[in-house]
Amino acid sequence: MKAALLGTGSWATSFGRHLCHKWERVVLWGIDPGQVESINKTGTNPDYLGDIALPPNMRASLDLDDVLRDAEIVFVIVPSQVVREVMGQVVASPSFAKGAPVVNMAKGFEVSTLKRISEVIGDELTKANIQDEHPIGVLLGPSHAEEVAMEQPTAVVLSGCPGGDWAHWQKWITGPFFRVYTNDDMAGVEIASGFKNIIALAVGMADGLGTGDNTRGTLMTRGMFELARLGKALGGRQETFFGLAGIGDMITTCISQHSRNRNFGEAVTNGTKTPQEILAGTIQVVEGVHMTQAALKLSEKLDVELPITKQVHDVLFSGKPPRQAMRELMERSLRDEFDG
Repeated sequence: MKAALLGTGSWATSFGRHLCHKWERVVLWGIDPGQVESINKTGTNPDYLGDIALPPNMRASLDLDDVLRDAEIVFVIVPSQVVREVMGQVVASPSFAKGAPVVNMAKGFEVSTLKRISEVIGDELTKANIQDEHPIGVLLGPSHAEEVAMEQPTAVVLSGCPGGDWAHWQKWITGPFFRVYTNDDMAGVEIASGFKNIIALAVGMADGLGTGDNTRGTLMTRGMFELARLGKALGGRQETFFGLAGIGDMITTCISQHSRNRNFGEAVTNGTKTPQEILAGTIQVVEGVHMTQAALKLSEKLDVELPITKQVHDVLFSGKPPRQAMRELMERSLRDEFDG
């Protein structure tokens, strides 16, 4: 069995390391020659995972055809905003095996189209007229790459379109430290895993302002209301938002030292650099920044109120001071808890 992983970042490398427990071959596709060389020659990916050792049945390649050749399944683990470009290359490859499912692991929406990433993948398959040959799925949930690499117990959700044998892939993806649940609400799973990054940005900003657990708990709880409000408007099911991809991923992302979104939100508050300058200086993608743009556009299009999202957006893109954003949230008109 061979798995193709598109990406050589922290999550792709950690997930690939996990798959090596069961799979004979795990091959990562990368665009950074240094990372590919390090994975193949030293068995490490120091840019992302330090000196954590990678198994001998994992390798990396700059050649997409090589990575896709004979792969039974393809995992997409690149930043959300480049998935369309990457999938365009995948569908054009003669090595893309008929019947191989394509499973997205990027968390977010495509800002330019406001589409979920599974829909972006579907677009590219449809353009190539092979949409019926490749089931599309998503694998998402509370899963910091660093902890998966250290084999700390983790649980995620696998959701896919009708026609895919997801129970089969659930068994193949599950491992000794990595438990996979299934959920047929693919829209809800994707929306939840993408939206929680916005609330992690808000929590990070609050932490940077020196607030405490009361504020953190308030933002996460009210953030769940925003998630459910937008998620239901986009076709997701409420119960999904209170599962692993929703509240589970939100708690993990909002409180963890590993959370790039929470850490980025905190960095924004120190005032020495603009959000854009901070982004330019980080090697890892902060998906919550893109998701904030997409969510605010969707809220305006669907007439859904997202007050935390709006304030995060104004801090990131309009220069609003984080303390002012916090004050405006606290001074909103009073209402019943469940009215909005």
